[in-house]
Amino acid sequence: MPETSLALFGGDPVAAEPPCWPQRGPQEARMLREVLDDGLWSLHGGTRCTRFESRFAELQGLDRVLTVSNGTAALQLACEALGLGPGDEVIVPGLTRPGTAGAVLDANAVPVLVDVDPDTWCLDPATVESAVTERTRAVVAVHLYGTMPDLMGLAALSARYGLALIEDCAHAPGARWQRYGAGSIGTLSCFSFGMNSTLTAGEGGCVATADPLLAGRLAGLRDCGRRPEGSPLGWRPLQSGNHRMTEWQGAILLAQCDRFAAQRERRETVSRRWREAALASGFLRPARLLPQVERPPGQALALSYDPDTALPRDIPVAAVRAALAAELRVPVEACHRPLDTSPAYLPHSKPRHRLSQEYWEAIDPRRARLPHCARLYDSSVILPHTAMLRPGAEEDLPRALDRLTRHAGQLRDWAAGRRKAAA
Repeated sequence: MPETSLALFGGDPVAAEPPCWPQRGPQEARMLREVLDDGLWSLHGGTRCTRFESRFAELQGLDRVLTVSNGTAALQLACEALGLGPGDEVIVPGLTRPGTAGAVLDANAVPVLVDVDPDTWCLDPATVESAVTERTRAVVAVHLYGTMPDLMGLAALSARYGLALIEDCAHAPGARWQRYGAGSIGTLSCFSFGMNSTLTAGEGGCVATADPLLAGRLAGLRDCGRRPEGSPLGWRPLQSGNHRMTEWQGAILLAQCDRFAAQRERRETVSRRWREAALASGFLRPARLLPQVERPPGQALALSYDPDTALPRDIPVAAVRAALAAELRVPVEACHRPLDTSPAYLPHSKPRHRLSQEYWEAIDPRRARLPHCARLYDSSVILPHTAMLRPGAEEDLPRALDRLTRHAGQLRDWAAGRRKAAA
């Protein structure tokens, strides 16, 4: 088969090899060996987690950073630190990972799922305002894939109604809104350092805040309720458990920080070229970047597919994802499934949430109306950040899209055959 044939059908992929992620080397090995040798494996006694907290605060322009076991725990502790509980409502975008709304559930509060802006894929302040009630206590602003919501608009709205603004920055290490680092505008912000994050230790997360009392609460909440050193005036004991990050993860993150600036710049360069190529294709539209986004999140490039354009007509989005995955040698998937239909967001599967019939009904995700989320899910093509770090990656997507264009008929026939076989 000729080299220019689609990789899905046996041609040579445009990417020579799968990406290497996480990137690692002697520095990570050396720092892990130091942890092994000194025997200080916990936050108690070790220095790597606290050193990383300081370094990450400087990177993002944050006041106080506290490492925790993972990004989900970060959101849970943020809700607890704010004192959220029964009767409280928290506005959450319907297009996000289930853990975002799950953290609200775990505080016994009600996640109010709202639709997203179809262009930015993120919360729109006007939509949020229409969902505010006398019970609303907080808003969760999610930075999604490679785009950001209107942070200043959400901050102004939150201030007007006396709400806490929680930034979910799992996708946004290194991102910047004007001169502000992602996470520095909200009341609290939460980051994840999971395996697919742009700054990774395999697992781990952190919570950040400029409020000293909230920082003190968070320090106690992550550490079994212990009084933190230098606890602020007004601190009081809180029931909690162990949500500490280990020194192993702190060591890895310190080493990964040394790589991060170059990786971020690389992702930004490649992402700009890929956005141009997607627009030029005529059938892929990138999520909109608001003009205030100085540095976009680097987690992924989020694209919407239009199957009604002349070239790819009648080719389903699943076939486009499969073809691009074969060419780029990375998983190319749909975005998060909207929470009202997500098989991973099932509040009624846990009896502990049956606090009352009123609460049971309030947390039913089927109450939400999320048409934009549904349309984005059905048309989404998500290109992961790992594909952007390879040498020459700037031209990988343009070449892949050119190949899809030239072999659209072949891809259309393949998709039709699969539909017929499934019928």
